[in-house]
Formats: sequence, C-alpha cells, structure tokens
Amino acid sequence: MFAYGTVTAIQGYLEGLFSRLGPHPARALIDPKNRIAAGGYRFQTPGDTEALLGGIGRLLRQHDSLESAFDAPEGTPEDRLEAFALSLRSAAGRNTRGIRHLLPLPSAGSACKRWWMFLRWVVRPDDGVDLGLWTCLSPSQLTMPVDTHIARIARCIGLTSRRTPDRRFAREITEALKRLCAEDPTRYDFALSRLGILKTCKGPGHGELCEGCTLRGIGSFGAGKEYR
Repeated sequence: MFAYGTVTAIQGYLEGLFSRLGPHPARALIDPKNRIAAGGYRFQTPGDTEALLGGIGRLLRQHDSLESAFDAPEGTPEDRLEAFALSLRSAAGRNTRGIRHLLPLPSAGSACKRWWMFLRWVVRPDDGVDLGLWTCLSPSQLTMPVDTHIARIARCIGLTSRRTPDRRFAREITEALKRLCAEDPTRYDFALSRLGILKTCKGPGHGELCEGCTLRGIGSFGAGKEYR
C-alpha cells in the first residue's frame, strides 16, 4: 500500500516501519496489546499508519490470515477486492484522506494499481519476482497493475486507446493481454514496466530510441496514432 513515490523513499520508510514491527510482523500486529508507533508517509499521517496496522491486526485475529479475509466474500475477484478494502477500512476505524488513498475502491473507478500489484505478488507462482503465497485466486483472474510506465507503453503498442489510466483502462489492457496468455495475463507486467523504468521507451517521437525499437514490427507510430 505504500508502494508509491520513489524507490528510495519507499524503501527508507518501510525499513523504519519493519524495524518497529520486529522479526515477526504478523505476531506483533496480532497482539492487541501492541500499539506500533509509526511515522507518516507522504499522504499518510502517523495516525493513518497506526490505524492501518491496527486494522490489519484485527483482521488477522478474526480470520487467521489476510488470504482468509480476502476469500470470505463471494463474487468476482474485483467484488472480493472491494469487500476486502472496505473491511480493512472498517477495521482501521478511520476515514481520512490518507486511509482512503491507501485503500482505494474499484467502485470509485480507480485502477487500484497497488492492490493488483499486491495480488500479483502473492498469487502468481514463485518465480524470483512473485511469491506464490495465495491459492484463493488463479493468475488468470488478476488484473494488470497500471502505473505511469505501463499506461504509456500500453497505449504505444495498442493495448488500449483510452487516455485515462483508470479501472476501464486496466480492464482493457488485461483483456488484450489475455489474447496472448489467457491463463496468466499479468506475466507481462514486469517486462512492460521495465521498458519505461529503464527509459528504453519514452513514447513516440524520440528519434534513435524509436528507430531501434524491437516492437516496431507490430505497428507504426504516426501523428495521433498508436501501435495497432
């Protein structure tokens, strides 16, 4: 949920947070006597972070694991994600801007990048990037996490014609990638995002970068056009 901002800022904040939680974070959160003092992070105040940690502890005491909490309601993966986010908001007992930002809802039209990134990590098989911890969903049920890099590359190669990286955007590019791999459409997440992160692709109109692009064969750039 704190995976926004620069990598350096994220790592620095989480290192401090986990040092307070100790070697067994879940045990520390489950214990109702513990009140973990945590600093704020960008849009979150210290009170927001403490409320989130307290809410996670309450869900763990109620369901034994976060996977059990996620798996409790019926419905589509998006329905269950919505219910999970709402239950965690309720367990946190705090309805601030910081909490709403941490725990977005699909029903609000958000692409819910960090939620789907988390689900990708825990659902996809252990391959050195993902962890393969949860069995309540299959990789075929995941939606592509959409960040700035994914959004730009997805438009460039014609996975969607939408401009706003919202819920519909994420659905459209996931459906497009299912035509390549129906059983695991988010397998392309890392490859596509790295094109942007490493600045291998900056979008159309970047001279030598575009001339040497290995994706040029699937379409062409033009004024106001995307790859098709």
